[in-house]
Amino acid sequence: MITNHPKSPPGGAVETKNYPARSHDRRVQIVRVLLESRFNQKIGLREMGQAVSLSPWRLAHLFKSEIGVSPQRYLTLVRLQKAKDRLEHGFLPVREIAVSVGIPNPSQFTRIFKAAYGMSPAQYRRTFLQIEPILQDRNSLLQEAKSAAAAFGGLTDPQSRTQ
Repeated sequence: MITNHPKSPPGGAVETKNYPARSHDRRVQIVRVLLESRFNQKIGLREMGQAVSLSPWRLAHLFKSEIGVSPQRYLTLVRLQKAKDRLEHGFLPVREIAVSVGIPNPSQFTRIFKAAYGMSPAQYRRTFLQIEPILQDRNSLLQEAKSAAAAFGGLTDPQSRTQ
């Protein structure tokens, strides 16, 4: 089932609908399993239809009436959910995540992700993991080190020693 993660950043996804976990038509269930298990591969409507002995048009019509979105849109949502999970629980570069979920063009992946979740994959990762870049110069780092040394008492600044 495609849903928003409970820790999704503010704004959530454009697709906030919960799709039914089970459909009434077994053929639609088979196609959903196919899409969810082979999300990282290129799967056409014709191939999906062949898997359940339906024409591409009939499958698209049946799938949309049962699930509420087209098979292609459902596949995109599965890919985005997998990418979101990988952004939340891993440290692969965004480009590698895009390829691993079946969207080899990084620009296209970023555009689709941003349209769905309101932010780029990198922004999502920073927001979800609450990663803030450390932008300190050498002097402020030395000042922090001096403060820490003073707190432990007796430790001195290496630059203040006489030789």
